[in-house]
Parts: sequence; C-alpha cells; structure tokens
Amino acid sequence: MTIRFTNLALLVGALCFALTAPSCDKWENETVETTDQGIRTPDPVYRFKRGGKNSVDMQECSLLKEAVDLTYRYLHEANFTTQGLYDLARGYYENGEFGLKPREEIAASPLQSIHHERLLATVEGIFTTTCTLSGYGLPNASSIRNTRAQAGQGGFLGVHIGDANLCFADPKGVVVAELFQGIVDGGIYLDKILYTHLDEQLFNDEALRTAHQNSEVLPGRNYTALEHHWDLAYGYYQFWIPYTQGNGVRALRESKIRLYNAFANGRGALTRFRYDSVALQIRNIRAELSKVVAVRAMRSFVGENTTANLNEDIRNALFFISQGCGALYTLPFTRKEDGEPYFTLDEIETLLQTLTSSPQGLWDTERLRGDAATEGSLAHLATTIGARYGLSLDKAKRNQ
Repeated sequence: MTIRFTNLALLVGALCFALTAPSCDKWENETVETTDQGIRTPDPVYRFKRGGKNSVDMQECSLLKEAVDLTYRYLHEANFTTQGLYDLARGYYENGEFGLKPREEIAASPLQSIHHERLLATVEGIFTTTCTLSGYGLPNASSIRNTRAQAGQGGFLGVHIGDANLCFADPKGVVVAELFQGIVDGGIYLDKILYTHLDEQLFNDEALRTAHQNSEVLPGRNYTALEHHWDLAYGYYQFWIPYTQGNGVRALRESKIRLYNAFANGRGALTRFRYDSVALQIRNIRAELSKVVAVRAMRSFVGENTTANLNEDIRNALFFISQGCGALYTLPFTRKEDGEPYFTLDEIETLLQTLTSSPQGLWDTERLRGDAATEGSLAHLATTIGARYGLSLDKAKRNQ
C-alpha cells in the first residue's frame, strides 16, 4: 500500500485518526510503502521515500561485510603461505575497505565495548594459529599446510588438500576460522543491530526526536539520523536472515515473518512519530532475533548435519561443531527485555573450555555423544544454551 501526502495531510490525518480510520495515518513528505497496518504477508521490498526519493541507505553494511568475508576466506583456507597473502588478510581485517575496518567494529557499541580488547585478543590468537597451520614464515610452508589433521595435531580436514570444502583445524579439532566468523556475527552484526542502532536511548533522545520531527536530514542525505539508525539495523539483520528459515524447526516456525514485520512496522511507526510503537517493535526484534541466535547455536551442536556426521566420521563433523563453537560468541550479543545480555563473555569462554577440555579435544567422540547430563557433551552444551532462552532441545530440532 502506498500513501502519499500533501501539505494539508497533517490536519486531515489527525482528524481521520481521531475517527479511527487507520488508513489516514500520514506524515508530510513521506511515502510509506511498508506500514504497520496489519501486515500478514511480507512485502518483498523494504522501501521508504521522502519527496518521492529513496530514504533508505544500507550500503555501509555490505561494504563492511565484504572486508569481513575476505578476511574469513584467508583464515578458512589457512592461506598464509607467503608474506604477501598474510599481509592481504591482515589488511582486510585491520584497514577494511572504504573506511570500514572490521577490527575497529568488533564490540564497538557503548554497552559492549568492555569486550572489545578481549575479543581482539581472541582474533589475534586465531591469526596466530592460522599462521601455524599455514607454515607461515617457514621454508617448507606448503608441506606443513598439507598435513592432515588428527587428534593432537593441527592440519586440514578433508580427503585431499585440493578439496573445495577444505578447512583447517587446530590440535584440539577446532576449525578456528569459525571462531572468527562467530565473533563477527555477534561482535559486529548483532552488536550493531541490538546494541548500537536499536538501542532505546537513541529513540528516546529528545534532540534526535526533534531533528527527526523537523525532517532535518543528514548532510547530503535523504533521511534523518533516527531513520538511518533503523535502516542500518535492518541492513545488518540481512546477514542473519538465513538462520531465520524454519525448515521444520518448531522454534523458528514464524521467525522470519515476525522479524520482517517488526522491522517494517517499526520503520513505518518512526515516520509517524509513534515512539511507543517503535519501542514495541524494538522489543519484538530483540526477543525474536535472540531466539534465532540461540537456536542457531543449539543446532550447530545437535542438529541433523552434526549428528549424522558425528555418527559417521568425526572428521566430517568437526566443521559443524566448530561452527557451534563460533556461535557461542554470538550469545553475549543477544539481549533480554531488560536490556541485559543473556550470557556474559566469561560464561561463553567457560562453555568453550568445557567442550574442549578433554586431552583429545573435539576428537573425543565418546564424550561428545554423551547425554544431556554429561558435562562436555554436545547435548549438555545445547541444553545449557536453551535453558537460558526457555528453549528445549526438541524445539530446536526439525519435526520428523
């Protein structure tokens, strides 16, 4: 539905609203193509205009992700066999592209900044381990990189070194590139969604509200500061959409539509200065997205892919379990209704330590296969995560 406005729209809109006609809710100079009026089926386009021109700008999100993805690729392939390749990876991580530097964006929100240096140290450890796996700085780097992983020895996981799905594990069996991805998914993308751009303090700020209500757009742009905050949150949410797909998982049955509606309805409410409705949608996004994050972590440990491969060959399961290890780092960036995180970083590192504490690390299949009462088992870890969010293991599994 498209609603267009005239100079008399504010007066007419106020009268119409008083007479309970919701279609008359209007804001001068704004075209609302996705509104909060009873959306049931998601519009395929999140689109808002001012003066007939687009007022949504999410380019920052894709530009930052490009540098992140390039960094991940070098880590995933343990491709530090030469100084030039190492420098490329470090360059993408530290300097990014177009002024957006992944290293500076990890846990950058005011509330999460206490974790910034600690997570940077973890990433440095990931780079160091990848250097070892690559044979970085050694004359026989290629032969070292060609070492097959086994318990107590880092190396590649796969049949042949040239396999398309090749990845590299440390001596504990952890594919460290997945730890990096988890830190990014939580420390950058979730942090920006839930702690930076959708923080209540922004939308309660009187100066920002006044500028928004006066249509004071940012220099050279076609949107207000509050609109841009909301749109950037929606932009970073795009990187989490794949995990909202239900595919028979009961806990995610309507997550994608609920999140779409919350983002679209909140943006529509913002254009009409309905700050109570904006706050409601922030709470909806916080609750539903936090659940998605938790289910993703749980399924990484006890989902069908992990279980099937664990029962067949641990070497095939290590990548999926390592994704779960990375997903642990996303949990401190989920957010409860009261604004606090569901997990602390200390708790996450304790869980990770418990999972890998066996002398064999993740190669200890007997321990991993233990039931939910067995500390260090995958079921125990998934149950521990789910309990914090009110989710059972059954809710995180596909319907049979």
